[in-house]
Amino acid sequence: MSAVRGGDWHLLGYDTDPVPAEGSGLDEVIRHYESITLQMETQAKLLKKIGDGDETLLKGVAADAMRKRSRESADSLNRASGRYADVRDALREYRPALETARSETGLALRAAEDAAGAQKAAEGMPDPVNADRADDAPPLTDKDREASTNRSGKIETAQQDLAAAKARAVAAMTAFGTAADAAARKIRENWGSDNLHTSGWDAFLHRLNKFLKKLVEILMYIGMALAVLSILIPGLGILTLLSVVATVVSVAASFILAVQGEGSWLSVIIGVLSLGLIGVAAKMAGSLKNVQAGLLTKGAGSLGNQTKVFQNLIRDREWLRNFLTIGATPNIARQISALSFKIGPLGTKLRGWQDFAGKTSVSPGWWQIGKPNAWVKGDFSKLSAWFKNDVSRIKSMWPRGDYRWDRLIGISDIKDVQKISAALSQIGVGGFAIKTWMYIGPISYTFSWAMRPFSLLNPSNFNPADPRWSLYGWRDADYAGLYSDQIGL
Repeated sequence: MSAVRGGDWHLLGYDTDPVPAEGSGLDEVIRHYESITLQMETQAKLLKKIGDGDETLLKGVAADAMRKRSRESADSLNRASGRYADVRDALREYRPALETARSETGLALRAAEDAAGAQKAAEGMPDPVNADRADDAPPLTDKDREASTNRSGKIETAQQDLAAAKARAVAAMTAFGTAADAAARKIRENWGSDNLHTSGWDAFLHRLNKFLKKLVEILMYIGMALAVLSILIPGLGILTLLSVVATVVSVAASFILAVQGEGSWLSVIIGVLSLGLIGVAAKMAGSLKNVQAGLLTKGAGSLGNQTKVFQNLIRDREWLRNFLTIGATPNIARQISALSFKIGPLGTKLRGWQDFAGKTSVSPGWWQIGKPNAWVKGDFSKLSAWFKNDVSRIKSMWPRGDYRWDRLIGISDIKDVQKISAALSQIGVGGFAIKTWMYIGPISYTFSWAMRPFSLLNPSNFNPADPRWSLYGWRDADYAGLYSDQIGL
């Protein structure tokens, strides 16, 4: 709509074109509001027919349940269409005033520029009466005086024409302002009686919902990033806990939106299911960590017992060797050889277990980070230490490190149990047999984080034919457009 006109607008007291738009630019806007008005009125009529019991449009138990709501919706649509009709009518009345203001200011500009040109030309004319004259100059003639008078008259006329041009522009803009005020009053005239006002509480909810929708999306990305780090890098505690906290807050925000009809219950269900699976995975992982600790303890006890046996065997062999040096029978030599045959492999197995156990420990799960009383007392030094530990682990693993890829599918604890059991078998100690049902934990763990991106989904995402379908899950729930500044409602 912008059509700024060039010219010396400062002659009229304006820095630039005071009416930088043509009346024709409003035609499309008027048609837009006319279209919305007609569509609302048409839909209101249909809803009213349904509400009045017209079964040719809708029939059945569902229709009966919808009739009251249909009548209410029809009434609301009629009132809303009235607002759009007021905007349309106001713009129709405002358009001629816009054209007049543009035409009048254009004519005033040309008149002012002509007057300014005439004044400049007049000021260039000779002025013998007021000119500097030498002492010995001849006296002024009647023709000289007539020239000065003519110059002054033309300058005065030009100034009067310029003042008239300014007055014409002021009058045009005053009438234009009056028309704009009238249009604004026309738009707002029914606002106090159509019951479509947004209360302070509604405005608060609108702002809250916009914030929650963005929060849900941001927390989803944060939670996913932290979850991936926690999965690939073993031993992270506070960051894993924060990923779960982000999921909890995201689910709570989704629930608030869904209750108001501004979000999808599907996202809430997925979020709750994800949290539930995290809980199942944590419970089963805790049981497996207890098994690991028990196996390591069992191995330590067996190591102690077998070390004593090993030491006794060495003692017996040395005792027999002493007999051999004093001329004992050849049978003693065979006994010494038999003991050596036992001692060698047993020593190797015991040293192997010691090496394995020395490098193996059971790290606490992220759910065991800290004690409740530390949180209640606000022992932030522990929080800082936990966080520094996580950062240190990330730095040691990045960019290349000993990533636990088995954590990606949640079977790391099962693998650890199997490794400890295999190491125990080398020293003749029975381990722990993983049961098939124990894979429920890893499956839950995998699904718990893999489902998080789907927290932004709504039912329309599963039906590409749905007109609301979008990869941006909240788009059909985002009602910010109804409060657009351009609409003015």
